[in-house]
Amino acid sequence: MQLNVLEIGAPAGLPIVCVHGLRDSPHALTPVFSRAWEELPYRVLLPELRGHGLSGPTSAYAMSNFILDVFDVLDHAGVNEFALFGHSLGGHVVTKLAAMWPERVRALIVVEGLGPPSRPHEGDERTEVQSYRLMLEQRAHLRIPKPMPDLAEAARRLRRNNPRLDPEEATRLAPHLTRKAPGDAGLIWSFDTRAASVFVGNSHRDNQKFWRQVQAPTCIISGNLAHEYWGREMSAENYTGRYADGELASRVAQFKNHEHHGFDQSGHMVHYDEPDRLGQTIRAFLEKHYV
Repeated sequence: MQLNVLEIGAPAGLPIVCVHGLRDSPHALTPVFSRAWEELPYRVLLPELRGHGLSGPTSAYAMSNFILDVFDVLDHAGVNEFALFGHSLGGHVVTKLAAMWPERVRALIVVEGLGPPSRPHEGDERTEVQSYRLMLEQRAHLRIPKPMPDLAEAARRLRRNNPRLDPEEATRLAPHLTRKAPGDAGLIWSFDTRAASVFVGNSHRDNQKFWRQVQAPTCIISGNLAHEYWGREMSAENYTGRYADGELASRVAQFKNHEHHGFDQSGHMVHYDEPDRLGQTIRAFLEKHYV
């Protein structure tokens, strides 16, 4: 595997490894770590997930593969103890890593990494098995994406799916999220759709046993408008994408030492919707628990 890694901040600073979400890019996280961070004592490493952007594609997209990729980045950078940041899929990756190697993780930041909200069929074994089958069949019969004519169309689609994303930011991100289609017939998104199979067989029951083992102080950030994303992404009958009463609080409570922030103006893509507030919240948390 060849992994692309961005690095910003102080080269000799305290290391923070930031793991982006599925179908996203580390370039989308750089506004969170704005130029002001260059004056702070942090070395921010932002790996590009396997199958995304300039990192190599593969047929192996198990959770263990993503976790071991983070360790490869740490080993290459010569890092022993560190803080972790993860959004969405990245949140799942970093919480599992923090649970299994608590002696190395000094602080943990999880942004929209406790979802999705429970679906109506959860707990129904027959339906869960059929859902597992469907995900495997989708992995086996991938559709070839229809090319986009240019970067302007890619930016437009980003804005369509993320209406609170600043138009200039959508334009900046479009080249990092696309690549040439085969035969130079326009552009396609620069992620391997097979990477979504990381969630095949995933369950909240399994996730929570890891959350309970996390020892590091943890900052959990939720987008209060995330139901917009989950309702669209996890389409199912009678599914609103909203947490049931007390469901999110119950998940947050699994972490021993935590603080929880809900962002009223953010959906699932918090770093698209409120990057400045996200950066300020993270900085305050790290100043308390990491410096």
